Amino acid sequence: MDKVDFWALQRSIQERFVASTEGAAAPVPLAVRPLARDSAVLGWCLFGLAGLIGAMLSLRLGFGDLGSRYALTPVWFCAVHAGLFALSAFAFLKAAARHVSAHAVPYRPGLYLFPVGVIDARTPQFAVHRVSEQTEAQADNTRRCLRVAMRGATFEFPTRDAAGAALAARTIGELRDRLANSGPDSSAREQSLVDPLLDNGFKNPFSPIESLRKAVPLWVKIWPFLALVVGVLLGGATWRVRNSLSERRLYAAARAADNTQTYRAYLARGGSNADVEALLLPRTELRDALRTNGVAAVEQFRDTHPQTKIGSEVEAALQQVLMKELAAAQAAGTLTALKEFGTRYARYPFLVPALEQAIDARIQSALAQLKPALAPNQSHLLLFMERLLRFTAKHGPEVLVRFQMKPTETLATAEKALRRSAYFTGEKSLPGQFFDVAHEAPREAAIASAIIAELSEHLPPDLVSAKPAPSWEAAADPKPTVPTLLITYHTEMSGAFNSRRPRLALSGIGMIGRASFEIPGDADPLTFKLSVWRAPDLKTITDTTTAQDLYDTMATEAFKRFTKKYLATVFAEH
Repeated sequence: MDKVDFWALQRSIQERFVASTEGAAAPVPLAVRPLARDSAVLGWCLFGLAGLIGAMLSLRLGFGDLGSRYALTPVWFCAVHAGLFALSAFAFLKAAARHVSAHAVPYRPGLYLFPVGVIDARTPQFAVHRVSEQTEAQADNTRRCLRVAMRGATFEFPTRDAAGAALAARTIGELRDRLANSGPDSSAREQSLVDPLLDNGFKNPFSPIESLRKAVPLWVKIWPFLALVVGVLLGGATWRVRNSLSERRLYAAARAADNTQTYRAYLARGGSNADVEALLLPRTELRDALRTNGVAAVEQFRDTHPQTKIGSEVEAALQQVLMKELAAAQAAGTLTALKEFGTRYARYPFLVPALEQAIDARIQSALAQLKPALAPNQSHLLLFMERLLRFTAKHGPEVLVRFQMKPTETLATAEKALRRSAYFTGEKSLPGQFFDVAHEAPREAAIASAIIAELSEHLPPDLVSAKPAPSWEAAADPKPTVPTLLITYHTEMSGAFNSRRPRLALSGIGMIGRASFEIPGDADPLTFKLSVWRAPDLKTITDTTTAQDLYDTMATEAFKRFTKKYLATVFAEH
């Protein structure tokens, strides 16, 4: 076996070999076995495809997913994309460079069977196996090939048909025999007819004299650098495009969900649409605050977003929840609830008209319930009660019931007459001692209790809370600072009533009372006057009856009469 470097041959021999392989010059190949497909090229292509798939998967990682931390990948992810694309480009370029390098010759690489023998031209470094006495050629019809064995090497050449294989085998046999008989004295001319690597002496005057040189494209020489450039360019470009498209999908998903959680996830993933942080997220947070039905939640939102661009929406939402709470306070049906609301939100002046309207509605509701209980045909009563309720609604529900006992003008005359009576039994029976402050206090308390009970029955306690108050002295003339029902009275004595058994000299009594229901600052109080006269009921006297018993009975009846008459002028059922 001889070694021949194709690129080291003379130009004429190079051209002759190329022409011979193409069948354009003698000798023509008896059989040709083209270079087999390079499995390494396929392997590198598969490796490049794997790298490309990896790059695509890295681009898909977290794409448009609000729940993924890689929805918008950081800058360092460019290196991941670039590395995968560079790896893929490296493999593809490696496969291409290997293929191009293998075929960068002016002939078709492969095994050629010439009359001189087998020329292994699969690479530019030829291996020439010459025909010898040991050469055997045989057609294999089963495998449709020509098998040539020479000096320990066996070659198979595909044939189109059995006849061609047999002809080639016979030709090789004849050449072997001829070579064995010709000896070394055969002419160069004869040898060149069977060997395409020998100079046949023909020179083309127009052909260049320089030998053909290996021509490899520039990219084959610098393909590793190209792979790196491709990786960097594709990595950076796809990272930018991928993040841009992913951000659009994130934005669309957040808008479709339209809730606080998705907008926060969008921003957490690095979303860049300014309207999310400035408008959309604050609106959903405000909507969440509204769902709690609490003013505090909206106020907290307002305080934590002082520079928000939806300030007008926040104020509108605040008004909405405040009015809702006002409606709830109004639905409670008490002035207390309304006042508590007013105190709690006094910092909002715009609520004043609505609150006043709600309070007025509460007053009107109370008046509507009170009206059927008032004495008929007394229009001034309803007007007075309305003024009273408006005052208590503003200043508090306290209403006082007071008494003022005036001096008795007829006591001295009556007691003088009793002393002259034949039935007079001593100072212990004189009436004056039974109508002092200590004795009148229980009677006043009974009147106050009856009146307070009637007011409490017909007026709600959050508007009117009536209670007794200490009596005023006779000479006092104070001005009430809260609504006050002042009952001014004095007791007079007249007449002489004698009892034989037991022996008593008694005087009749009269209660002259005036009730004035006054509202501070109101010039039209509700007044009532009544004089009640009572004489001792001698028919009820027993041996144990005392003067005090009779005077207490008369006074109690007089006060009861006064109470009944007064209440009848105010309330219908009396």
